[in-house]
Amino acid sequence: MRRSSFNDFLTLQISCRGVDWQVSSMAQICNQLSESSIMSSIETLSIQKIQDLFPSTLEDVLDGTPWLELFHPFTAVRTLYISHTMQPHVVSALRGLSGELAMQVLPALEMLHVPGYQGSGSERHNIWPFIIARQRSDHPVVVRSERMSS
Repeated sequence: MRRSSFNDFLTLQISCRGVDWQVSSMAQICNQLSESSIMSSIETLSIQKIQDLFPSTLEDVLDGTPWLELFHPFTAVRTLYISHTMQPHVVSALRGLSGELAMQVLPALEMLHVPGYQGSGSERHNIWPFIIARQRSDHPVVVRSERMSS
């Protein structure tokens, strides 16, 4: 996560078994931090898998609720980067959002970077329901498929 006003980086890393536990733990921490001004000033958020200490399973991808809880305090995020390894998890959570729900999660989002995203293929990786819902609410999100620059 980057605090854009200072060009400083805030890095949070959780090491425990299972992506669902990691995301739930991260959501608890971020929601606690949301009581300060730290979270509301973050405009760029990057979701990455640092190490594969505990490999993901298909079950880790199915429930998007922890991801939505994680995104809740990030009200000012305009740009979201999703690493290739985290795509199934994040896209699965976002694709289930429609109508008003699509605007409640990451309400300031304008740019979504998903490396290698083709816009077709596996239904689990299809983020278009979220993109369409944002367009219909006059808050469009542009999807980019190039990798994040360092």
